[in-house]
Amino acid sequence: MLWDRLRRRLQALGLADLSAYMERLEDEAAGPAEWRRLEGEVTVGETYFLRYAEQFAALRETILPQLIEARRPSRRLRIWSAGCSTGAEPYSVAILLHELLGAQLADWRISILGTDINEAALDRATEGLFGPWALRALSPEQKQAWFTQEGRHHRLRRPFRSLVRFRRSNLLDLLGQQAPLDLNEFDLILCRNVLIYFHPDVVEQLVDVLGARLNPDGWLLLGHAEPNLAFERTLRAETVAGATAYRRREAPLTPAPEEPWSPPAFSEDPTPAPSPPRK
Repeated sequence: MLWDRLRRRLQALGLADLSAYMERLEDEAAGPAEWRRLEGEVTVGETYFLRYAEQFAALRETILPQLIEARRPSRRLRIWSAGCSTGAEPYSVAILLHELLGAQLADWRISILGTDINEAALDRATEGLFGPWALRALSPEQKQAWFTQEGRHHRLRRPFRSLVRFRRSNLLDLLGQQAPLDLNEFDLILCRNVLIYFHPDVVEQLVDVLGARLNPDGWLLLGHAEPNLAFERTLRAETVAGATAYRRREAPLTPAPEEPWSPPAFSEDPTPAPSPPRK
């Protein structure tokens, strides 16, 4: 797969081999833009509306209602969809909030941020136009209520799109000294099927940072295949509507100190114990 994606870039640039492509990546002027294009090629943008029914059931039945009740005095919600691809995930959350708040939505300040490393995917997300594959989990009634049809495609209705904004962001920036200051104090963070791209050591660091960027009573949702016992050091796992969600611990768990090993004690009497009598 990697070679297939690299070959696309070689053909697009008219380059003969990988050596020439490496020179392009290392070029101070052209390199940064080409790296972004390559990142877009090698990341998988699989997404669709209401993906993982258990997690969206947890959002609809427990997580979002609890957050709405807790934020009712301020009427403010901050949500981050990290690795949002073409936008089906943050738009799905926007739809749920419309359904839960109804006419009260106009009195709330709702901020839903979708970020991704793939600029082409973000352009499509901003447009809000989706093919049948992205809507495959929806009923005909949901499609009619949430979208307008344009040929074989469906465009999300403006009231839902207006709650979401998109921008390019690399999760690894969270680990650097220039980490974005505005990516903070979220009530809900969704980072599903993104951690699979990173080394396990980096995954633990990212999850720690994501947890630290939640409000004290905020929630973090990860992909089904991504939970790790190491996350329990800074996060507390909760089962909600059959899905696993995470919340911040008040204080990180401190690993128990390892006791020094010592050899087992043996009796000074070398005489073996008598065998039981035979019957």
